[in-house]
Amino acid sequence: MRIELRSWLWKGLFSATCFVAVAFYFVFSLRPWLAAREAAVLDVPHLQKAIRLEPGNAKYHEFLAENLGQSGANSNQAIANYQTAVHLNPYDARSWLDLAGAYQIAGRTDAQAESVERAVEADPNTPQVAWEAANFFLLQGDYEKALRHFGVVMANDPQLVDASLQLCWRVTADATRMVTEVLPPNPEVYISFLRLLVSKQEVGAAEIVWTHLIGLNQEFSTKQTFPYFRLLIAKQEVAVAQTAWQQAAAVNRSLQSYLPSGQNLIVNGSFEENVLNGGFDWWYQSNPHAALAIDSSEFSRGTRSLSIAFDGFNPGELGIFQFVPVKPNTDYEFTAAYRAEELDTASGPRFSISDPYSNTSYVLSDDILGTNPWRQEQAQFHTGPYAKLVLVKIVRQPQDALIRGKLWIDDLKITEK
Repeated sequence: MRIELRSWLWKGLFSATCFVAVAFYFVFSLRPWLAAREAAVLDVPHLQKAIRLEPGNAKYHEFLAENLGQSGANSNQAIANYQTAVHLNPYDARSWLDLAGAYQIAGRTDAQAESVERAVEADPNTPQVAWEAANFFLLQGDYEKALRHFGVVMANDPQLVDASLQLCWRVTADATRMVTEVLPPNPEVYISFLRLLVSKQEVGAAEIVWTHLIGLNQEFSTKQTFPYFRLLIAKQEVAVAQTAWQQAAAVNRSLQSYLPSGQNLIVNGSFEENVLNGGFDWWYQSNPHAALAIDSSEFSRGTRSLSIAFDGFNPGELGIFQFVPVKPNTDYEFTAAYRAEELDTASGPRFSISDPYSNTSYVLSDDILGTNPWRQEQAQFHTGPYAKLVLVKIVRQPQDALIRGKLWIDDLKITEK
């Protein structure tokens, strides 16, 4: 549509209207820019100018409140500006927490608690907000709210899990309450809690957490739970450890091959599976003078064996062993295959089976020396009246002699007679 401005009056009115419109646009565009420029200085006079230019900007009120609070000039003015900020933007959790901090300095605990609650309402799932809320309620003695917020922290921030668990455990000392009210259904969090309890030697509490971990029916890292099995074995809770190992295998199918096979009680006796270094598989320790390796070129049966290479120095402990659950007053047979190559020493490697709790020795084979092809070692033993676990090791007795050469072992078995 065309508008024809033929008279000078219409032309003047149109020009004036355009001028006014441009002026309004210029003013409204300029005010935010000027306000931002003032606020960038971050001192009280400039922030007050910024607020006069843009009184509806919540951030400027928050900046001014923060500045007043840091200077200690007037806590009431700081609170008033924080209140204005949260009124203008009630969805900013950080502003509510800052207001809560100002109330704390002023000694207004009830108002502080309300502000913390409003912060959580504004942002219920951000871990840093939940962390500050949890610690506030912890200090106030409101443990129920504190635990609930710590649960949010653990569900959303792996970096704060350990700190949260320590604080929650200090408050409750109750594993059942922790797993039913606090812990999110995350296996990693459960394992972290299990690790904390193991470090404190809390066997009963650790068993409760383990039961609930299995109840999640989610796969988890078996390796991270090995300290739990170490604790159970150290505390002679062999039956509990056996059940836990079977439960872990039910959840993590990859662990099925580390259960006793047939009548053989030794796990992974032919080293066909990777050595786990924990649980009821083989455990090993690094030793620069007795290098352990899986060898797929030498074996008695299957496709692999374990080799131990000695470099001519005294290695002390050879560092390979396995815990095997047994029955008391029961006859067993032990068999193993071995091969040696130029084993030169005054004290060769031996197969050893003993009770780790009573130190009763059941089997100690002759030492292996020189060079020989694959041979069988066989021995029978009878467990003591209180036996429930034996320790299968490769040892040297005495172990203070130098040794050079190489040993392979394979097809280790313990069977009940």
